[in-house]
Amino acid sequence: MTPDFDDDIRDFYIHERGWPVERRCIAGHPVMLHYRDVPESDITTLHGIRLTTPLRTIIDIAPDLSIDHLEIMVRDCLERRLFTVEEALARMRQPDMVDDPGAAMLWHLLRSR
Repeated sequence: MTPDFDDDIRDFYIHERGWPVERRCIAGHPVMLHYRDVPESDITTLHGIRLTTPLRTIIDIAPDLSIDHLEIMVRDCLERRLFTVEEALARMRQPDMVDDPGAAMLWHLLRSR
């Protein structure tokens, strides 16, 4: 369900995994802004807007998805060449991913392919 917000309404809360989230409406579109430190390698720019790479987005939202939905999203990303299995496995081997629940889910999914 998409939240329905007026342009001047903002809602702040702490995500269950500990980072701040702001729900707001920008140019008539509801958005959720997650505030979390991520390395520059996980950031890209699309139409002048800085956002996380598809791989980082998958890692971040994986714990909120069913394994079936995660598999569909990963397959779509792989088919669209947004990242490769090798890139994903290399990213998840980095120290900041050791305790990340989304990285663990994605690691298991990709290793079972």
